[in-house]
Amino acid sequence: MKLVISAGDPSGDIRAGELFRKLSALVPVEASGLGGSNLSSAGVNVIFNLEDYSVMGFAEVISSLNRFRNLKNEMKSLIISENPDAVLLVDYPGFNIPLAQWAKKKGFKVIYYISPQLWAWGRRRVRKVRKSVDLMITLFEFEVEFYNRHGVRAVCAGHPLVDAIPVPADSKPEGDLAFLPGSREQEVASLLDPMIDAYLILRSRGIARNASVAVTESVPSELYDRAGNTEGVTLVNSISASLQNASAAVVCSGTATLETALWGIPFIITYRTSRLTYLLAKLLVRGVDRIGMANIVSGKDVAPELIQNNVTPLKIAERIIPLLSESEIRLKSLSDIESVRKALGEHGAAERAARLLYNEIKHENP
Repeated sequence: MKLVISAGDPSGDIRAGELFRKLSALVPVEASGLGGSNLSSAGVNVIFNLEDYSVMGFAEVISSLNRFRNLKNEMKSLIISENPDAVLLVDYPGFNIPLAQWAKKKGFKVIYYISPQLWAWGRRRVRKVRKSVDLMITLFEFEVEFYNRHGVRAVCAGHPLVDAIPVPADSKPEGDLAFLPGSREQEVASLLDPMIDAYLILRSRGIARNASVAVTESVPSELYDRAGNTEGVTLVNSISASLQNASAAVVCSGTATLETALWGIPFIITYRTSRLTYLLAKLLVRGVDRIGMANIVSGKDVAPELIQNNVTPLKIAERIIPLLSESEIRLKSLSDIESVRKALGEHGAAERAARLLYNEIKHENP
């Protein structure tokens, strides 16, 4: 079996690497394309490294249009030369949906893993997906209902994080803080400083002693310098290392909120981007009144959200203080985050996704 894979952001690279390992156990397979260290270590020939193309936000994407145009042309050439059994697209919708349209017109089977959040901001783009994607493999059950309603073949595999974090930690109050400022340069640049300033407020009041910051390898190391030079703050190389001894966490709004919930750590959600990107998002997003993935998938506010100008050191500190003691707010948070695990499905998600992909291709090429 031969695939061309397009996974242009860090979380997509992780999920695609998990899927590829399970697929390799089912059938001999070779793959090449766009990805990062996880796909590379899984055995994929990563020709285009996601570190060169991982941006977020409308304004940021606009400033990178030439780079993406060149990448798109190179990916098209790769697909033509490899003539794969399927093109596997992983999240990264601004790039992958147009690529799906092109690949389908050229006669290639297109399988999409990790649904773009069209249910939030791209309902008009569902028609493009319906015409260009043979199978959508989702992480969340509510996405299947959305796609089926719009005529897209979709199946939920569940979320692999359930396997990665099978049981929550035994979180106790009055312990360490965990700061998860995101996996992209823009996120860390926007969020880490107010997180550290909030920690200094808490430390000065004798409320917090130590904190850890989850560092992402693909983010420039100098963005973590101030945190690393702050007394009581430790830089660690993974989200799990940051959370395992934490009493509470401050988390960027994406997948890390799911991980924190699965670890059983009370947390608050932060999100800040450029003013232009935020204004455009407010215009485009419809029918979704939450921004944190843990809140979205559970259908309720399991963690408070601080957005844009509300991401200040004082507001972060005020929201965290009740989570660092045996308060009613902390106890309610611990109870609420249990609903996130229920929403993410059963164990074995990556293997289910691999089998769905394998069966889709096998049906086409018996």
